[in-house]
Amino acid sequence: MFNPLLPDLSKIKNDDLELKIAELIQKFTIASRFGQGTVCNQIAVILESYRAEQQKRYLESNKKLSNQNKNFDDYINVD
Repeated sequence: MFNPLLPDLSKIKNDDLELKIAELIQKFTIASRFGQGTVCNQIAVILESYRAEQQKRYLESNKKLSNQNKNFDDYINVD
């Protein structure tokens, strides 16, 4: 789902993104302990957006890393 009140997540630094995810998890836990189901649903939607952005960044970095590793295929000969 999409929350229109979220900022542009692509402009947030990786460290800030991880801190925000940790903060949202903590808030979700508190809301669930107090039986606030509707608040939990809203936090879950926002948390899902932040985690999707984090996963997108990890996939992009892994793709860049695998492209860099292809350059070493000519140097490594495994027989």
